[in-house]
Amino acid sequence: MLLVDTKLMKNNTANYIIFGASGDLARRYLLPAIENLQNTNDVGTVTLVSRRDYENLKNLIIGDNEKIFHLAIPPTGVPYAIEVISKAFGRENIKIMLEKPFGNDLKSAEALIEHIDKYFSENQIYRIDHYLAKQSLQNIASGEFERSDIAKIEIVASEKIDIEGRADFYEQTGALKDFVQSHLLEMAAVFLSGSFESIKRYKALKDLEIVCDASKHECVKRGQYTGYRAEVGNDKSMTETFVSINIISKSPAWRGIPITLTTGKALAEKFTEIKIKYKNGQDKIFKIEHEPDTYERVMREAIAGKHDFFVSSGEILESWRILDNIQKTWEKNGDDLIIYPKGSSVEEVMNIK
Repeated sequence: MLLVDTKLMKNNTANYIIFGASGDLARRYLLPAIENLQNTNDVGTVTLVSRRDYENLKNLIIGDNEKIFHLAIPPTGVPYAIEVISKAFGRENIKIMLEKPFGNDLKSAEALIEHIDKYFSENQIYRIDHYLAKQSLQNIASGEFERSDIAKIEIVASEKIDIEGRADFYEQTGALKDFVQSHLLEMAAVFLSGSFESIKRYKALKDLEIVCDASKHECVKRGQYTGYRAEVGNDKSMTETFVSINIISKSPAWRGIPITLTTGKALAEKFTEIKIKYKNGQDKIFKIEHEPDTYERVMREAIAGKHDFFVSSGEILESWRILDNIQKTWEKNGDDLIIYPKGSSVEEVMNIK
């Protein structure tokens, strides 16, 4: 455990507590963002907690100021952490920030939400999808489109990096849980609703369902880059590093317009975009840029008690509902996994049979 002190310039400055501070996420994103917030006196004392410190929380964290617990830990560790926090401090003056994935499937997400509800209210929970804090995505939400001229919508997140040695994490997660369930479906919800309001995103997700591409007779395509199995030490691994799913919306505003969500690792280029393909053959592309201050925005919104940059329990359950049949099918059938060379383009992977 490491305790970082700062001058408390405001009497009501929140205490910020990070669980899992030794992890990659904390080192790369959380700690630099916290340092900036300390410099502007938006947070007070910052406490970094390891698992061995859980039972001693009450002695480690002092004062009556609001306490914000940022749980940068796997979903399997969240229930216990929630119990420990509640036991040490009750439920008053507490906020809980949760990192994805929120559960592993629909059933586990339902159980996790039910467990958290025993200790804290929904208003105290801040489920993070940092893409929602990107200004470039917010700009898209305010756009106007002539929907009758749209032939197809493609939302793509292509990554050049591989799993970067995170074998344990990725073997338990895969591209569907890591990127589609959170980022891509939330991006789709923002675009389709034209809003950043959580309730409108929820309604957009509620209208979505998986559909098969009639020309290819497939609802989803999954792949794994060459060398992945050796990298994770599992020569029978079925974990996907590439996935593309076809969805449609039942909303009258978008009915009949096919939507694809695609992501993959170890590909030729790094980009995230929403592409609108028009019936006249033209495309309109919206780039979702890398924004280094995204986590700082996320933290500021939580400190301010604002929820629109965060994912509601309803959105979580709807996103897992959309993917539920895919997960169940994959558990029973493994003959659809294709192997693609590192450095392939999205189009090249999609064309592999």
